[in-house]
Amino acid sequence: MDDDGATPSGRRPVRQPSGMDAEVRGRTASAAQLRALLPDAPPGFVTDALDNPALVPDHVVLLLQNRATSAPTLVKIARRTEWTRLYDVKRGLVGHPSTPPTVARLFVHHLYWRDLSDVATDLRVHPTVRRRAEELLEVRLGQLTLGERIALARRAVRGLVAPLAELGEPAVLAALLANPRLVEGNVVALARSAETPGEILDGLVDDLRWGARLAVRKALLRNPRTPIHAALRILDRLSRQDLRAVQSE
Repeated sequence: MDDDGATPSGRRPVRQPSGMDAEVRGRTASAAQLRALLPDAPPGFVTDALDNPALVPDHVVLLLQNRATSAPTLVKIARRTEWTRLYDVKRGLVGHPSTPPTVARLFVHHLYWRDLSDVATDLRVHPTVRRRAEELLEVRLGQLTLGERIALARRAVRGLVAPLAELGEPAVLAALLANPRLVEGNVVALARSAETPGEILDGLVDDLRWGARLAVRKALLRNPRTPIHAALRILDRLSRQDLRAVQSE
């Protein structure tokens, strides 16, 4: 670096703004600058931007995408009804990991099912808020269309597996079996249940993920609703050791 501060390339290094500079810029930035900077700005800039006369609701939505936004700033936003009447602001407050749970729970019931599902599966969100989102989804299952229930089943948290399965809808059950959050116990319960449609039990026999699990096969063999041809396919695939285990129970 030369005496005048230039680098060998001839460019001067970019000076990082001090905390005060960041605060001043947050308060005085233009609307275009706010739009460009708020999603990734440091906490001081974000906090001070709330006092910027150029700040509009669209900027607040961007601010809520910034994970550096502090809890006190989020509380201030939650108190501004001219902002919280907007759906995207409600959604941003609920989904932000720094929003205090008591604040997030004020807005979570306003969310649509897909956003509730996102909140329920986001481990960055406080557990009590995730649980509330899950409860709301369970209550609203009957209000969703079949297509929405299918889409939810593909991504639902484990707490919703049983309520979705109890609906007994073949398309929903098929979607559940593709859910990456499903565990063997969920599938065994489906394979054992007398309420599970025969077509699902039949498909489960050949399911690449679950069909080879001995516990699932045992449950299918004991379920009177499992079609005979499906049960025969299971028996044909069992090893002698597994067959003896099934017969001995």
